[in-house]
Amino acid sequence: MIADAARKYIGMPFRHRGRGGRFVDCVGLIVCALRDCGYEIQNDKAHYGREPHADGLREQLQKEFGEPAMEMQVGDVALIAYNTEIPHHVGIIGNYIYGGFSLIHADGTVGKVVEHRIDARWQKMILETYRKPE
Repeated sequence: MIADAARKYIGMPFRHRGRGGRFVDCVGLIVCALRDCGYEIQNDKAHYGREPHADGLREQLQKEFGEPAMEMQVGDVALIAYNTEIPHHVGIIGNYIYGGFSLIHADGTVGKVVEHRIDARWQKMILETYRKPE
């Protein structure tokens, strides 16, 4: 399961454009967790600068996974926007130990991969989720 694969990276330091080994960024966590589950996705860093180009993250997710999922579920890839309308962060939906959903993501403000409950504040920042095709 993708969420279980992502949890193996909890505590790994954040570095922009990190793709495993010693560091990951938010996209790198998705790439690594999916790869660990046997699912390769395009890993072209050219479109992904310090700030994702326009709607680049959404475009890449749609290219890889198709249209957004109707309802969030464990293992989905979440498209996130902090205090802006343009999404610039991604994470993986997990199952929170005390019920509900969690978010597993490489958080640049914390400096590492973390998992936490999706509270009302985070729920507002999650614009949509995408699901790996079966």
